[in-house]
Amino acid sequence: MHKICLSLGMAIIILAVNFAVQATEVDNIMVSDAYIRASIPGTIHSSAYLRINNHAEKSVSLVSVSSKISSRIEMHNHVMENDMMHMEQIHRIDIAANSDVLLQPHGMHLMVFNLTEQLTAGDIIEITLHFSNNHRVIVPLPVKSLN
Repeated sequence: MHKICLSLGMAIIILAVNFAVQATEVDNIMVSDAYIRASIPGTIHSSAYLRINNHAEKSVSLVSVSSKISSRIEMHNHVMENDMMHMEQIHRIDIAANSDVLLQPHGMHLMVFNLTEQLTAGDIIEITLHFSNNHRVIVPLPVKSLN
């Protein structure tokens, strides 16, 4: 009986974590498809990707990102300049009313610097998104391998 209860409890936890990883919504802001890349051993940076849906009737901006795993998380974009692609820091990401923004490889994304721990595939870490309307959304990010 104890094994059945333990198995059932683990199944409930796995389902809850799986649901949390799929989508997080707070005050008309929904975050989905979120993940962070595993860090390469010996490095102290990574990158994170996600989709932000704004279900409100007003636009909102992502103005900063924080986490216990990093003292510095920046919003970046890839831009083409003089036939060269490079990254540049951006200081806000605007999300129009009833619209969404995708942060993805080779586009807008989050650069995570000064990692306090190695990120290993299969782990889940949390980041907090800070918006211009003073709302915060805590997002669980599964760590995915580089492959």
